[in-house]
Amino acid sequence: MTGPQCVLVVEADILVRQPLAEYLRECGFRVAEAVNAAEARALLEAGKLPIDLVLADAAADADAVFGFAQWMRRAQPGVDVVLAGNPLRAAEQAGEICNDGPALVKPYDHRLVLEHIKRLLARRR
Repeated sequence: MTGPQCVLVVEADILVRQPLAEYLRECGFRVAEAVNAAEARALLEAGKLPIDLVLADAAADADAVFGFAQWMRRAQPGVDVVLAGNPLRAAEQAGEICNDGPALVKPYDHRLVLEHIKRLLARRR
């Protein structure tokens, strides 16, 4: 692997997405941002940015996000997908989509997000 690892943050709320993305950049990650699952998928299909981990808000449009997570497991099985948002709703739908299931709840504690991302990425080494 060359250069910093890249996290794709999928979050509709700009007041949540931008501070979280900036925090992750300050921690040494490259960060791509998408407003929704469709934009995230288009970004990944363009193939211009290798993604190591996806952090997606499952509460905003759960059906689209879970569909996106299923697509990710088929299209890029080496990329971890972390679903965040309402944990009860996410747990009911997530099943086996993500390695650890829904693990983060909004409002995000940026330090917890960072610890979770580091733990998932460390497992790959």
